[in-house]
Amino acid sequence: MRARLAVLLAALGLLAAAAYLAGKPGHRDEEAAERSATRKPVSSEDKLAALPPPTAEAFARAAARRATLFGEYALATSYRALYDRLKGSAEGSTAEGLYVLYQILHRCATVTGGPVRRKASAKSLDQRRREFLDALAPDDPQRDKRIAAFERVAVDKCAGFEDVKATQAELDALLDAAAAAGDPKAKARAIERDIWQARAGSQWGTATLSAAQVGTLEQAVQTKDPEAMRLAGQLLSDPWPDVVVRLGPEQQPVEARAFNNAWQMLSCDYGSPACGPGSERLLDPCAYQGHCDAASLPEFLYYYGSTPHEAELMTQYESVLRAGIETGDWSQLVVTHGTRVPGTGFPVHHGAG
Repeated sequence: MRARLAVLLAALGLLAAAAYLAGKPGHRDEEAAERSATRKPVSSEDKLAALPPPTAEAFARAAARRATLFGEYALATSYRALYDRLKGSAEGSTAEGLYVLYQILHRCATVTGGPVRRKASAKSLDQRRREFLDALAPDDPQRDKRIAAFERVAVDKCAGFEDVKATQAELDALLDAAAAAGDPKAKARAIERDIWQARAGSQWGTATLSAAQVGTLEQAVQTKDPEAMRLAGQLLSDPWPDVVVRLGPEQQPVEARAFNNAWQMLSCDYGSPACGPGSERLLDPCAYQGHCDAASLPEFLYYYGSTPHEAELMTQYESVLRAGIETGDWSQLVVTHGTRVPGTGFPVHHGAG
């Protein structure tokens, strides 16, 4: 019964998307008003049932990404052994090796000469565990899942880095070297760093994406690197003061959360190693919010991260973005600088990291 419902809902979703893309302006408003008046509310369970299963190609891409150096970093439970292996080695001098070294040091090292960083909690794991269990209701229906998620997410991946120090200039040099060597993730991350460094200075209200930076993001995404897709999606979805992103044949301004979620969906389908059940992006909300009923990031985004309206938009956005990636034709994604409509922003990202 559930399978038949999933097929029916998926078919209805395709019909809605086709109407959105091909309908005439004069008729769309009338049809939309009629649908709004008669449409039955869609539950989270219905949305999850309508989510198409991953394809064999998606599984193959995910397996391939897990085998990469960044995939090893993304799934590691401890970074020290990986850092020691890469530091000063030929592997660590590759474009991706430099980027992984940057990520580890950015996350774990004691960094001086840059913005003040939030210090890690001084509480021991046992103390944090006691506090977590005390706050958890004994009859919480997700109690066992939440405790299991906490045990996995509370592991200190930076254990053993107490003696590792780096300056902000050294971190910047690593990231710039990775970008210069051609790593698309590093290119996107460098843009993010430059903008947030400007914001940390005197340009908090005016720092924005330039046309050249948008072009670099498009090139990074074109490599089909899933982490580059995720980073580009975050940057293009942020509420910049004068950036307007329009998507689709009618060039409608995007809704930021649905747009960002679409990029995350794409990163999963192109093989991101961080989309499975062991991902921090699933463990965190399970442990601390009780959102434990999704087995993958796409399921989480449909089940917990979107309204029914946003889920429909997310599917439409993903289709257009995928076409751009596969064909290299980005004519349906237009990023302009001008006056934004007030209230259209959604703060999907809060700093380089």
